[in-house]
Amino acid sequence: MRKDTYQEQDEYIDLGRLFMTLWHHAGMILLCGILCAVLGFLYSVVFITPLYESKAMMIVNPGQRDIVTSDQINSAEKLVDTYSVIITSDTVMDQVISNLSMEHNYKEDVKFVGVEPVNGTQVMEISVLATDPQVAQKVCTQITQVAPGVIVQAVKAGSMELVSAATLNEHAVSPNRLKNAFFSFLGGFLLSSVVILIYSLLNSRIKEGKDLQQDGLILLGIIPAYRGD
Repeated sequence: MRKDTYQEQDEYIDLGRLFMTLWHHAGMILLCGILCAVLGFLYSVVFITPLYESKAMMIVNPGQRDIVTSDQINSAEKLVDTYSVIITSDTVMDQVISNLSMEHNYKEDVKFVGVEPVNGTQVMEISVLATDPQVAQKVCTQITQVAPGVIVQAVKAGSMELVSAATLNEHAVSPNRLKNAFFSFLGGFLLSSVVILIYSLLNSRIKEGKDLQQDGLILLGIIPAYRGD
């Protein structure tokens, strides 16, 4: 029982020493975190190209009837997935690229084109990410104009109508510079803490008498250091 108590006490002392080591180097750890945060922020500003997003909404109509039944609505919801594949296909995108004369710079300017259903309804949202906000809006607008005709020819039924036109968003959605700075700070904080702890555990040199006391040893005496002139 007493042996277990001693072991728990030793373990507590070890954890306490580790905590005191971190506390003693708190300024250095904080400085490393701040430095990494600044570097992460500057990297996001200088080296990461900002991306702008444009969105448009379209609704899927399963047929040309004036009266829409619940079965038609359910059918339209299922068609959303099919229409999404067609919208992002080469047939649509090649026509969009040709209309905008972007054959040479499309891959450099446009980074993402996606289509998603809105809350399980027959409405779909088209989103475009590009390095320029106006380019994103133009591509998104062309998709809403080209896609309905291609879909009617491919599916031979139904139609698509525009719900909301492509937006112009001049605020970049990526990168999130503050988020990158925060994670850089966290990484620098943790990395510097680990390095300091490892160095402390591997460093077996005794600097002061209190180091012996922390290890459970008795200090018998102190030999003064002699420095010759």
